[in-house]
Amino acid sequence: MIGALSASVVKHGWRSVRSGGLPFFFAVLMTALGMFSLTAFGTVLWNFRALARAVGESVAAVAFLKVDDAAAAEETRARIQLTPGVESATLMTPEEALQRARRGLSGSAALQASAGLTMPWVVEVVPRFSLEDGESARLELVQRIGALDGVDEVLHPGGELKRIDALLRLLHGAGLFLAVLIVLVVVVVVSNAVRLTVLVRKDEIAIQKLVGASDAFVALPLLLSGVVQGTLGAVIALVTSGIAHASLARVVRVALSGALGTFTLDPLPWWILACVIVGGALLGAVGALLSVARFLRTSS
Repeated sequence: MIGALSASVVKHGWRSVRSGGLPFFFAVLMTALGMFSLTAFGTVLWNFRALARAVGESVAAVAFLKVDDAAAAEETRARIQLTPGVESATLMTPEEALQRARRGLSGSAALQASAGLTMPWVVEVVPRFSLEDGESARLELVQRIGALDGVDEVLHPGGELKRIDALLRLLHGAGLFLAVLIVLVVVVVVSNAVRLTVLVRKDEIAIQKLVGASDAFVALPLLLSGVVQGTLGAVIALVTSGIAHASLARVVRVALSGALGTFTLDPLPWWILACVIVGGALLGAVGALLSVARFLRTSS
């Protein structure tokens, strides 16, 4: 039975490709364009989420200690290390902290003013949670560290992480809007293409109905036509997306890498690519079903 169904799908699919004409080509083209846009945006979003996660896990808080010797500083560092939510705590001597501060001021006018600057003992803290845990989790960790004995002040670059959070939410919203728009466009285009096919085959369908063909028998080839249009468009979109990724990955990496780290444009995982193909087939089926259901309802 599965073999017969597969043979029927292939047969009607080939018939759709061979006799579909301009409406079939236009529906496949628009589906491919829509799926390509969605795949390209999804690739950027997937990689930005990975970058944001890496930033959230690597951006450290800096705890300035109020201790006088190395033993007390190490004891405070150990207490910070045991604090829930802390991945690692690295102790820096005042001399090391001063050298790092001067490297950060390199090339600025403030470097000259740091000639007489002295630094306390410093602990660099890397959190265990990720960026997606939210601002409240980060603030709570900073407060827990600041309440420890021997800690004078804790600094954490929350402003930068807030901007990344806001940009990530904006990208999610834009992706949702783009997905809804593409779904509507693909369904409408495939529906109109199948409707034209129905009108061309109206006499053939009327004869089938006269000899006792059921609605399901009439509708199945047309539904398969919509599935083929959606699937073929999705496959073309994935092939085009792969070619574009191979061509532009290095350029995008150079353009978007900066202070937050290296932006690598990795391809989407296989299961998302499979979802794109399945989604194209489903959208094609929905578009075809709308036209077929309308035709059968008006012709009965």
